[in-house]
Amino acid sequence: MYYWLIPLIIGFISLLAFLYFRVKEKRVIAVYIKCFTSLMFIATATIAWLTSKNPNSTFGIFVIAGLFFGMLGDVFLDLKFIVAKKEFLLTAAGFIAFALGHIAFILGLFIHYFDFNAHVLYLAIPLGASAILVLVTLLMEKFSKIRYKKMKPFVIVYGFILFFVTTIYLSTAIQTKWNVVTIFIMSMSFIAFALSDLILNNTYFAPGFSGPAYIISNHTLYYIAQFAIAVSLFFVA
Repeated sequence: MYYWLIPLIIGFISLLAFLYFRVKEKRVIAVYIKCFTSLMFIATATIAWLTSKNPNSTFGIFVIAGLFFGMLGDVFLDLKFIVAKKEFLLTAAGFIAFALGHIAFILGLFIHYFDFNAHVLYLAIPLGASAILVLVTLLMEKFSKIRYKKMKPFVIVYGFILFFVTTIYLSTAIQTKWNVVTIFIMSMSFIAFALSDLILNNTYFAPGFSGPAYIISNHTLYYIAQFAIAVSLFFVA
């Protein structure tokens, strides 16, 4: 049964409420609603996993752990707008929380799906592509108004992990000939996640990118990614 549709629908209704209050600059209530929305993607993942064909697969534990760290990242990154004196600390904490979440996703993939006996390029290309994409991200400081300042080390480490989780899931999808539904959905989800973070990169580190269009597109892509990751557990076989 598709019981996971219940928290999924509640989550998207909650997302609309969050976007409304976030655009209206009502920061405090927006944080509470965002926390609730994030709880809904964890609930969706848990129910999807437990009602899947293989609820005994420990892959679900890694995915739910990744989503949990994502929820913590949500809280930290929004609190920085409320507790201005702790802006750097909370932003760094948000980056660390999301990085830990992506590491959980990677570990789950390596343990359950990635074939280390396959051609070395399935691993080498994601590693190389991630390093190149981080370099391109850093070069944006020279050709745009983006300034990372004290956050640069966090941007480098988090950027590499973000690009690696995206490319390694795509690599695994190719490795499995796109036949593993869970991996296919997650690989597409991480593309949306990366696009969301690229928008956020401008919002946080460059002036002029904090309008409603950026807020809505960033959070919409982000929650589509998180809820899709959650739903993917229903197809664990």
